[in-house]
Amino acid sequence: MTWLDRLAAHFGYTRTIPAPLPRINNGTDAVARGQRWQAFYEEEDGLRDMFASLRHDYFAKVGQLHPGETQKLLALGMADKIAVEIERKVQSVIETGKIRANDREHTARIAGISRP
Repeated sequence: MTWLDRLAAHFGYTRTIPAPLPRINNGTDAVARGQRWQAFYEEEDGLRDMFASLRHDYFAKVGQLHPGETQKLLALGMADKIAVEIERKVQSVIETGKIRANDREHTARIAGISRP
């Protein structure tokens, strides 16, 4: 119990902590996960467009800075780098799914080859 909880209890209030929201478990299949992320990435106004919009907005804000506002420039540069990193992570999930799908197809082709 924190000091805030004790203070609230003194005045007759209690704090309720909400239960965590359940996560959707769609399995750990890398191919299905990659396809879901790819669909969301490539749809109209999806992740690709969101990242492009963010980076465009950061660049526009840099253009509005006055000389000497180096802290704001550094902050916008860091925000742009973070957006790029998040987009790379999304692309990594998509590419992993494609690689796993190719692995499955290749394994199926090898299994289909008859041995003498």
